[in-house]
Amino acid sequence: MFLKKEYFLLIFIILSLAAFSQNDLPIGKEAFGDGEKLIYTVSYNWGFVWIDAGEVDFFAKKDSGATYPVWNFISTGSSLKRFDWLYKVRDTFEVRSTTDVFRPAVFKRNTTEGGHEVYNLYQFDHKLKKGYLFTKETDKGIKYDTIDLKNNVTDFLTATYLTRSLQFNGLELNDTLKIPMLIDSKMIALPIVFQGTEILETHSGVNFHCIKFSALLQKGTMFNAGENIYVWVINDDNKIPVLIEAGIKVGSIKVHLTSFENVRHPLTSFIQKE
Repeated sequence: MFLKKEYFLLIFIILSLAAFSQNDLPIGKEAFGDGEKLIYTVSYNWGFVWIDAGEVDFFAKKDSGATYPVWNFISTGSSLKRFDWLYKVRDTFEVRSTTDVFRPAVFKRNTTEGGHEVYNLYQFDHKLKKGYLFTKETDKGIKYDTIDLKNNVTDFLTATYLTRSLQFNGLELNDTLKIPMLIDSKMIALPIVFQGTEILETHSGVNFHCIKFSALLQKGTMFNAGENIYVWVINDDNKIPVLIEAGIKVGSIKVHLTSFENVRHPLTSFIQKE
């Protein structure tokens, strides 16, 4: 009940929701470095009770031994073991992307959710502007497809890291943009709104100067049309998402940063308590 496929995909989409195309905002210095790891706890609200139901982590590793320098981005999501009896989730997403303009080359998804298994393999040919898709899913079998890559479409995991390396200085309050992403073999465009900056006290009681974004939800299995997702990203060169909030049909969810390792830049957005 807590952790469905749409639930975890929502988290990944939110974490990349500021991923404007390169033509809209320039890429600045890389916000992350080799070996960076971010860990998030997923909490679900039902009535007045908040329950920690899952965990999501993100890991970045540079591969200098490849034909050309690439980033390996890996993210996993899982239900907490005490909820496995109710709905067991074990998700892994991986992508290899170029280090210069963050273009995905090969994307893989291997997920098991409540006994439902999905495997995706997407290969991106940016010269021919073609995507070659292989999908295998419980009850649906195997499918091959070829699609046209339009509007610098990317995968949501690469978008997450591209976002953090963009320069947000040119944004004004309520600026709205759309991002093209390939999810579940479909290209989607999610409208994103810049909400300005604010000071946020995190789940652990730490305060940060943050940049705030929102995205308008479309009607789906878990969501009501017209509701907003909100994400807070620390306002320094690391641009790490620290909190995500979203309403769903039977409650709400929060995704909050619980630990991080090997961040690349000083945490100048951190506010020291007196």
